[in-house]
Amino acid sequence: MGESPSPSAPENGRPVDHRPALLARVIVLAGALLMIAAAVGVALVLVNDDAGEYRVVIPAGTGLRIDAGEPVELIPANLHLDVGTTFIVQNDDDRTHEVGPFSVRAGEVLTYRFDRAAVYQGTCTVHPAGQVTITVS
Repeated sequence: MGESPSPSAPENGRPVDHRPALLARVIVLAGALLMIAAAVGVALVLVNDDAGEYRVVIPAGTGLRIDAGEPVELIPANLHLDVGTTFIVQNDDDRTHEVGPFSVRAGEVLTYRFDRAAVYQGTCTVHPAGQVTITVS
């Protein structure tokens, strides 16, 4: 009995070039990695970028998650910022939320620039502890 041809040596005797399939796989993998890196990068920019901005986004449905007993932590209980940092809270939820000394109504964006060193404390509806301390130095 004769040997059956291998997948890389078809019956016509010429070898099969696997490079296009391999190249396609590498491109798909690279694209997936770029998408993951972009998503992580966007998340980091939303939270804290190097331009002197700290942004908190309160997503729609946050109040319902809190009502259901789910712990929600969108900001650390102890936040340290530099003087000159612009603090932005974007409230996409359907209710008002408290973030330290700030009250942000549903659908609004609060923008506040910390121009001097100070410690700000207050109620925080987007942290399980219910309190936040913002230290600006």
